[in-house]
Amino acid sequence: MKVLMVAVFNERSTNVSQAEAFERLGLTVIQFNYREFAKKEGNWKRDRKIVDICRREKPNFTFFSKCNEVKGNVVRKCNRICPTVLWYMDPLNNNFNRSLIKKIRHCSLTFCALQVPFLEAKNYSPSGNIYFLHEGFDPKVNISIDIPKKYDVSFIGTLRGERIKYYEQIKFHSFNNAYGIRHSYIVSQTKINLNFTYKNHGTSDRTYKVLASKGFLLTTPWINMENDFVIGRDLDIFEDPEELKEKIVYYLKRDDIRNEIAENGFKAVQKFSLDNWAKEIVNKVIAFKSNFRPSSLTL
Repeated sequence: MKVLMVAVFNERSTNVSQAEAFERLGLTVIQFNYREFAKKEGNWKRDRKIVDICRREKPNFTFFSKCNEVKGNVVRKCNRICPTVLWYMDPLNNNFNRSLIKKIRHCSLTFCALQVPFLEAKNYSPSGNIYFLHEGFDPKVNISIDIPKKYDVSFIGTLRGERIKYYEQIKFHSFNNAYGIRHSYIVSQTKINLNFTYKNHGTSDRTYKVLASKGFLLTTPWINMENDFVIGRDLDIFEDPEELKEKIVYYLKRDDIRNEIAENGFKAVQKFSLDNWAKEIVNKVIAFKSNFRPSSLTL
């Protein structure tokens, strides 16, 4: 199989790991960095280039990773050649806009990493092919590293919103722009890894990356988390700064329990690897292709 990936490819983007996961399945991946091309050539030429590549390469499917500002008409034209897949990993923020909704309406299949956008997307798809799919972790990069602990409590990510409130009261170590193997090093050096979720929306890939690196995770809860993990066995939760303080004190004294939970979390998260993420998408595409007719979604 061959896939055209319309995405962002740089050291900070999960699209790189996703492309490698498709390749490990045996797919040929044609990468098109839509954002970089638009910076140099403009949006109109970018959109035309996507369609030109699709016509020339005739992939088994075209994969659009969010693709801010790429027009819905691009999807319609690609549908004349092959099925199209939209991947949306963000909450219901400014990125869930009219441009995205048009792509949801035209794409053959849409996959969302968070529950609320998944439910919202169902309102805009005439085909009904909308799926919830965990963002997952990269098994090549998100690994446990045998190094001494250096930090009691740390958070990897941007400090904003309620995270600042927690930081001001607890003063944990904060790391921004930690990608790839550096992320795994920080997790492995930390006794207690923090995560702040979108609550009713779901959790980002930070959860999966920390657990896959055998990190002990303290997180705010998210909707339907009990479907995937057992609280107190695979990870633990907090709902306010006072509860977080209490659990930090407790778990820093109990290395045995902390390490046992980290081990359980590592086992529980294995089903959410990017390899399984890629398999799920490919399997859904194959099922869709059995009834696919070019332009069937554009009439």
